Amino acid sequence: MNKWVYCSLFIYLLSVVRGDCSRRIGKLNNQSWESHIDFGRNANFFSPSVDYPDLSAVGLLESSKGIIGTATLIAPNILVTAAHVVRNSLGDPLPLGSDWQFILAEDFDQADESQIFKISKFEIHPAWTARQTDGYNDGMGDGDRIGVDLCLGFLESDIIEIYPFSLPESGLEAVGDRIVVAGFGTQVDGADGLHSSKNSKRLAGENIVDRIVEKVIISSLPEEYWGGLLAVDFDSPQGNTNLLGSAYAVVDYLGTGDSDPAPLAFEVSTAVGDSGGPAMIFMDGQWKINGVVSYGTNFSLYGDITVFTRLASHSTWIQQFLPVWPEAKVLQGGDWRQLPWFGIFLPFESGWIFHAQLGWFYASTRTGGSNWLWQKELGWIWVSSFSFPYFYSFNTSDWLYLDMESSNSRQHKVFNYSSKSWALYSNVF
Repeated sequence: MNKWVYCSLFIYLLSVVRGDCSRRIGKLNNQSWESHIDFGRNANFFSPSVDYPDLSAVGLLESSKGIIGTATLIAPNILVTAAHVVRNSLGDPLPLGSDWQFILAEDFDQADESQIFKISKFEIHPAWTARQTDGYNDGMGDGDRIGVDLCLGFLESDIIEIYPFSLPESGLEAVGDRIVVAGFGTQVDGADGLHSSKNSKRLAGENIVDRIVEKVIISSLPEEYWGGLLAVDFDSPQGNTNLLGSAYAVVDYLGTGDSDPAPLAFEVSTAVGDSGGPAMIFMDGQWKINGVVSYGTNFSLYGDITVFTRLASHSTWIQQFLPVWPEAKVLQGGDWRQLPWFGIFLPFESGWIFHAQLGWFYASTRTGGSNWLWQKELGWIWVSSFSFPYFYSFNTSDWLYLDMESSNSRQHKVFNYSSKSWALYSNVF
């Protein structure tokens, strides 16, 4: 948000609200705020589905000094947000976890103690800090524009009974993908401006990916630190604010391209405000977090361009901090895990897992989106959120189907499409 900081300060002086007054979400002037509030709490027809993500993992990040941003769980004990939320400039002190808290509630003003979680520490992307130098942009650098506005927060304990968001694996974003955004922003009408500066509710909306920059090449940085960007523009009902269209000038590092001028039904803009909030895309059979809100080009009015730090560009850096089975929900008691597509299982340090219905498997890796599993008679099989209970067999070099209703911890009933026959595989050791 670096080059827009003066505008943010101006808003701060005009408004008296809790925390960072630049937080905001802009909506179409012909839409109601109630629909975006319902969207943010998955109420009515916004319940979790292939059309709408479960937003219970999106919460408020708040400091003891009243600084506010949005953050999202990517593991039971790890959240992701924008670096500028916790350290905007070189002159800011390094953030102490003890000064911050994570509030996981639909309305942070109504949160009870069970929804407030302590933070132990932060890990800011090293390129964000490297670009904050004396004498350049007042110490704020250009980490937002080059796609390294990224920070991880570590909680003191696991959050239970909440599914963290998965990170992109095999599938990558495409221009034209529908994207869902969420955050705790001041309410702004796209045509008329500020609507309410006292919003405490999680709001959500949608847009279309208009730009993808996989790598922003900066010769003075190590290649492993190069960032990436996603961007959307805020189209008006009149279709005359298509600022990422081919007729308009290139913005920062976003490159050339084109954009559909027509807005979606629940089109929104998030810019500068809602900082650190997630950009989510449905891919590989599940909703994944593909970006975090970094900066924007105006006060969330029509024509605003929202720029996200692209998480797939930083997968290696992020993965080094993740625990095993990061996208699995921790169940009450803390030992059992659950994946929405795979079910309930008990993991062991050795790599073995005990599935509550299907019994023992050995996992080659311990991530939840896809995996090679070994079973005594089936051998190595590849399972994924996109295809399960269909799976790929290394032994037969073919796709097979697991009949979940007829399978248990002692035997698995499997259909082979090549032989067009059913077979029973023992799982007794």
